[in-house]
Amino acid sequence: MMLRPTVETIRPNGLCRASHVYGLRRELVGLIIALVVTLLIPLAAKGGMVIEERVTSGGGKDTSSPVISRKLMVQGYKEKLDINDRLSVIIDASTGIVTLVYNTQKSFRELPLRKAIGTGLDPNRLLYLPFKSTGKTRQALGFKCEEYASAKVRGPLMTTVTACFSTDAVGSDDFTHFMKSLLQRVGGGGQRVSVPGGVPLMIESIHRTNPSYTLPPDVPAKDAAQFKSRIAKIPPQITHVEVTKISSQNLAPEVFTIPSDYTRSGPVPD
Repeated sequence: MMLRPTVETIRPNGLCRASHVYGLRRELVGLIIALVVTLLIPLAAKGGMVIEERVTSGGGKDTSSPVISRKLMVQGYKEKLDINDRLSVIIDASTGIVTLVYNTQKSFRELPLRKAIGTGLDPNRLLYLPFKSTGKTRQALGFKCEEYASAKVRGPLMTTVTACFSTDAVGSDDFTHFMKSLLQRVGGGGQRVSVPGGVPLMIESIHRTNPSYTLPPDVPAKDAAQFKSRIAKIPPQITHVEVTKISSQNLAPEVFTIPSDYTRSGPVPD
């Protein structure tokens, strides 16, 4: 006579199967989470890069525009701008902190990223736009770059920017990684901002009056005429940024670290 299996005889196997299935599900969930995190957060770059730039700016027909030389160092989530011997700016996209380093005073001050982004302290302030390809290519420093253009309109004023981004230039992956991390930190990765991949080897920005701007119909004709006369006299402000040298380097951590003998100035940012 065949014995019918009892609850006691099947319980251990059932528990083993349930435990095995639960373990597989937990491993699968862990793999999915890891994959999502990998896709959403840019991987840290292995190396770094140094960019030397020449910046000129002026208004109208002014040909005596000052020439500024500056150096950018990018590695991982950090970017350092040496404005001159006295002041450096360190941007950390992972923490959202901008550090102003006053070398002659041996002091530093920290600011939240939102207070520095887009200002003169931000070397990337001309790039936060919805760029679109023009279909043109150029050559700069022996590298091929693709031309992109965009415009920002604010009432009676407008800014047009043309930039040539290169994915062939050395260190271009490092710059792309940093910009993606920065935009994720400030929440600028939406439709209003679309920065192409690669490093911009040339940037031209023109800030001028908006020819299509019209005043509200309830503005008196005399006031409208005076307003148009005033803005017509505003010369365009033209800024040129040109990369003069670019190299791939494994930068030491000390490049982005505040010296121990520097003192803090101002409060700690929230």
